[in-house]
Amino acid sequence: MTPHFQVTFHTPLGWIRAVSDGTALIRLDWEQSRWDEPDKPDDVSCETISQLKAYFIGDRRFFDLPINLKGRSEIARHWLNIMMQIPYGTTVTYKEFAAAAGRPGAPRAAGTACASNPIPIIYPCHRVVKSDGTIGYYGGGSSLRSDNEKNVTHKIALISLERQFS
Repeated sequence: MTPHFQVTFHTPLGWIRAVSDGTALIRLDWEQSRWDEPDKPDDVSCETISQLKAYFIGDRRFFDLPINLKGRSEIARHWLNIMMQIPYGTTVTYKEFAAAAGRPGAPRAAGTACASNPIPIIYPCHRVVKSDGTIGYYGGGSSLRSDNEKNVTHKIALISLERQFS
């Protein structure tokens, strides 16, 4: 069993926990309250939180972190790599995201890629919105449903944050 390391950070939108396997980031969790487990830091989880803190104050637009997508299919990795290319401070529709991934007729698959994103913010699924311009849903690493008002509020806040610093 691979050891896990984690560091938590309180954002204006709740708690974030960076989880690493000791060599790469494997997950980013987001909750309204702090977890019961104590932090077990390593270099990767600490650097992730450092970069996220800079992101939240507008000092970072790109992330430079080792990421492990072990267990993700080739197509899931493809979607995440395309997602990473969505520019800071902008939004694209699920249809545009699907087209960029080479699957123009698959906006639902684009939505599934966003919903199953294990590392939100770093892989910016919050930048993908509905074709009519409305926000859509957001799982964002939370245990809450993606249509939960708190999660949708996170998505709106992240888009607003990036537009503020663009």
